[in-house]
Amino acid sequence: MNMNLQMSRRLIFGAYAILALSTAIATYNFLSQSGPGGIGASFDSQMILDFTSTIFAASGWWFLCQLQAKDAVQRSVLSKAYLFLGLEFSALCIVHLLTGSGVVFVDRQSAPFWITSLGFAVGAIGFLSTSYSTRTSDIAPVDAPSDRMDDTQSP
Repeated sequence: MNMNLQMSRRLIFGAYAILALSTAIATYNFLSQSGPGGIGASFDSQMILDFTSTIFAASGWWFLCQLQAKDAVQRSVLSKAYLFLGLEFSALCIVHLLTGSGVVFVDRQSAPFWITSLGFAVGAIGFLSTSYSTRTSDIAPVDAPSDRMDDTQSP
């Protein structure tokens, strides 16, 4: 696997980790102000599920990034999937920044906002880079036998 593809995949996993951190900080901020059960069990459950869904997404991505294209058709499909995931993260980053355009200062309360924006930006870069790397990488699996024989091998 080429280095660009490895770096892209690390960026994507890092983006999910950043998003999980943002959710954890937002949950901590909320719980430190109101305490568990302050608003209701439903809201507490939503905060926990926000955090765990990010962990689940990162875990899913980790397993999906183990896939390798074995032919040009699979390479094209994977490249397009990563492209659209990159566009999704780009759109989420832009929407997030537009929604919070009044948030300027970084403090304890606004930190999750900025960290989430950073996570979407890193994820967008990672997915778009993975799309490009997948499209331009060698499609033969690493453990595939060579079809040609060199001078030292006998038939």
